Amino acid sequence: MAARILVVEDEQIIAADLCNKLTRMGHEIVGVAIAAEEAITIADELKPDLVLMDVQLEGEMTGTEAADTIQERTGTPVIYVTAFPGIFMRDPTKMRQPGICLGKPFSRIQLEAAVQAALGTSSKS
Repeated sequence: MAARILVVEDEQIIAADLCNKLTRMGHEIVGVAIAAEEAITIADELKPDLVLMDVQLEGEMTGTEAADTIQERTGTPVIYVTAFPGIFMRDPTKMRQPGICLGKPFSRIQLEAAVQAALGTSSKS
């Protein structure tokens, strides 16, 4: 199932790579944000099916705070993307459901599995 995805990542190279991989998987990128506030605005306007959220972003608000706001307002599932996945081990309350975290770097297969899990789909459907 193709999904409408918002990518929130402040490193341009990583954002471009994510968008490229997701597009090749058949998904539509509805927006790219580098800051939490921008991500919230885009999510409010475009109501994506899924958000890929970096934990550390430009600006004062963290990715986890932005994810909380987006999920409260839209109910959109979030996949956390971070170079520091241990943050969720130390404080599991920072992660909302579906509770999926991709540690950087990650493979296309890991990305595809995370997207399918977040959307509740299977590659065999």
